[in-house]
Amino acid sequence: MPSEVQAASPLDNRGTRRAPRFRLSDTREILVDGNRGTLVDLSTHGAQLVTATVLKPNQRVRVSLADEDRPIRCSATVVWASFEIPTGSTPRYRAALDFIEPDAGALDAFIRRHGA
Repeated sequence: MPSEVQAASPLDNRGTRRAPRFRLSDTREILVDGNRGTLVDLSTHGAQLVTATVLKPNQRVRVSLADEDRPIRCSATVVWASFEIPTGSTPRYRAALDFIEPDAGALDAFIRRHGA
């Protein structure tokens, strides 16, 4: 776990979270099946994002995070998704992804570089 980065939320006592989530210091884009989204938070096991693209629970997607060295790519499963219409903004989906066989080292380095 990156020591200099503040976790977005601590591990829960019920055991449902496998790794701490980290908010990012600036807006970071994520591609989900080639469609743009914005990362909300990130861990070595998954991510929360918002996107205009329809996402549904149990949907399998391809994910790509832009990074200075090289893009971080993996597959993921949509854990949950909700439809939102923020006041004064366009409709969007908020979703959580569970990464499938992620490169934990690359994700950990990404979090250290971009974490809040």
